[in-house]
Amino acid sequence: MPNSADSQIADSRPTRLAPPEGGRGADTRERLLDAAEQIFAERGFEGASMRAVTQAAGASVSAANYHFGSKEALLRETLLRRVGPLNERRIARLDALEEDANGRPLELETIVEAFLRPVFEEHAASVDATARFRQVAARIYSDPPGVVSAMKRELFGPIVTRFVAALAAALPEKSRGEIELGFQLTVGVMVHVISGHLVTVPGQEEGECDCWTARLSDESVLQQMIAYVVAGLRAVSGSRGVAR
Repeated sequence: MPNSADSQIADSRPTRLAPPEGGRGADTRERLLDAAEQIFAERGFEGASMRAVTQAAGASVSAANYHFGSKEALLRETLLRRVGPLNERRIARLDALEEDANGRPLELETIVEAFLRPVFEEHAASVDATARFRQVAARIYSDPPGVVSAMKRELFGPIVTRFVAALAAALPEKSRGEIELGFQLTVGVMVHVISGHLVTVPGQEEGECDCWTARLSDESVLQQMIAYVVAGLRAVSGSRGVAR
């Protein structure tokens, strides 16, 4: 684990995303958000600082305070910029499916696909734009301080509510607790895949992997994930491992 001196040295030399520009307003705000994705991905929430973000963006601390006010607000806007459209597509898919079903429970596979496919569509549309955000999401899920946990509930709460309800209708034999556990495990699988760990092999350096998973297309990975998650949701049981 790095000591405080190491952290100060690293903090003083952030990678610059772009040279300082004279523009203001929306341009500065977008540069700050781009830089925040990079810094949060590299250092996590606790390790990041507003000064590091502003140096990477070629902006002033006063500009960051004007646009966001705090590190917590900057992280929230960084996440919302990517998560907002993603969740809108998820809800739109689920709305369309439920409208077509006309009150009937949805097929489990279609619910899971409605949740997962927008992530792959986002990646296909703009690989460069989503790469750092995927790292930020993985970092936040793996090491969430209290403020980040509250932020996740705010940003993802409505999605959890809608999809858990749809899953409960598709799996009437499961308890609410079993459905919620299954959904949490689904999110865990998704974060693992989108953070790039699918092709990681212990003992190999990055880029050396010649494993089968490295040669799968995004669509193949998505279909494998859907099958895996559906089987897991059907298999999860609250009776397993209960203390007696």
